[in-house]
Amino acid sequence: MRLAAAIPVLVSILPLGGCLSFGASSTPSAISAGAVALGGGLVGQSAFAASLPDAAKTKAVEAEFQALQFSPAGQPVRWSEDGFSGEVVPTQVYRVGSQDCRAYSHVLSGGSRPFKTTGVACKTSAGLWKPVA
Repeated sequence: MRLAAAIPVLVSILPLGGCLSFGASSTPSAISAGAVALGGGLVGQSAFAASLPDAAKTKAVEAEFQALQFSPAGQPVRWSEDGFSGEVVPTQVYRVGSQDCRAYSHVLSGGSRPFKTTGVACKTSAGLWKPVA
């Protein structure tokens, strides 16, 4: 009899299911949490980082997270902020032991010429990307 009582409740909330969103359209705060796990990402490890305003660094690291988490291999994620811009391109996901890893490149622009950096990140047991090389 409990199942019979639950059915009207389930039927009444089903139309609301379309209001939920997951995946690539995650909220900015979710992307920021993932970007925080990357630390400074490739951007923070580059000499170019010294010339970037904080808002541009944040956009750059969030683009790295977006590329690692959601983009197909070879699909660029572009960003721009305060006269700076960049493009992050991930490779195919591969497995090392029990971890999923991806190589990726980040081309930063906004100075006299573009600056390219490359690295590898692996997913931690918590499901967050962490640079390893």
